[in-house]
Amino acid sequence: MDKLGYGVIGLGRVSSRHLDAAEQNDGARLVAVADANFEKAQQIAAERETRPTAYQDYHDLLADEAVDVVAVCVPTHMHAEVTIAAAQAGKHVFCEKAMAPTIKECRAMIAATDDAGVKLMIGQSTRFTPPYAQARRIIEAGQIGDVIAIDGAFPSTATRPEDVPQDFWRFKAGAQGHGAVVNFGCHYMDTARYLCADDPKQVSAYIANRFSVGQIPEDQWVITSICEGVSGRGGAGEIIITIGQYSWLNRIVVPNGGLAVYGTEGLLLAYGHGGVLTLTRAPGQTEEISIDEDLLAEETWRRMHRGFRQCIEDDTTPPVTGYDGMINVEWAMAAYLSHERRAWMDLPLGPEFCEYGGPRLYEEVPTGVS
Repeated sequence: MDKLGYGVIGLGRVSSRHLDAAEQNDGARLVAVADANFEKAQQIAAERETRPTAYQDYHDLLADEAVDVVAVCVPTHMHAEVTIAAAQAGKHVFCEKAMAPTIKECRAMIAATDDAGVKLMIGQSTRFTPPYAQARRIIEAGQIGDVIAIDGAFPSTATRPEDVPQDFWRFKAGAQGHGAVVNFGCHYMDTARYLCADDPKQVSAYIANRFSVGQIPEDQWVITSICEGVSGRGGAGEIIITIGQYSWLNRIVVPNGGLAVYGTEGLLLAYGHGGVLTLTRAPGQTEEISIDEDLLAEETWRRMHRGFRQCIEDDTTPPVTGYDGMINVEWAMAAYLSHERRAWMDLPLGPEFCEYGGPRLYEEVPTGVS
């Protein structure tokens, strides 16, 4: 099979990861880029080894016959529009997380790619990082017994005012429909499901903005969820999953974020992008587990895109499906609803929430505890 022609739509902060992965992937070739800022598109095209064609209108990129696959890197509220157009043009789609602002849009993206017979993969990169890929191997091997709980803490630097430009689109709730719970929480929601959990059944959440200024919707949140464990992946019965973002804590304790996985026979700690995991079987019985060489040998985003390329070539299911992406969005929407209503939310959400787009209250109260 010839190399797959890659086109990247949207050349913002995350696009460099996809550009590099396309150029470094043996079975792919970067052939086109598109951005509303045409000068930026031209500059990036000139800097790339393959000299891709630069476009201002992404529709022109979709009309390029050299493009087989598109990486959708535009702001979240544009994901559905671009993905559906790409599917109708016969292109396979790798769409950045979060998948879309609403469940309705997620479903439309899945339907469009299914109808067109093209692949759709969502860019949940955290599950591909070596510590979490290694954690899954440890859990599947039964080294901590049956998983009963997962705790996760997300890095704080995503929402601290001193770390992020305040005009960055991702932190304008009105511009894209939601905030950090979706944009960042989806990483650990997805990783928990990847490790050992099925879809969430119930969700409770507390969300606030304590330290940030400007239009950042939230910088503090904690979500508790009840999921069913996946047999064969360390799950047995219900699993309690708690994930949170605490900007005042993470800088000191877990600056790169991490997960603690509690099993009936041990505790497994996996942090950020570290080279080792910690396994505790009993008080005073702690060991460090090195990450397997095959997981360290390949950069995370390159591994992610290689998986997508292989599923296209082999006509198999993508490593992260549209359904996976939709569940993460629904999970986050349930968290927002739980906070607004001060109540547990059952999942799947009812049809009345299909178009619910997140924390509109934060547009009215952008700062202070809500």
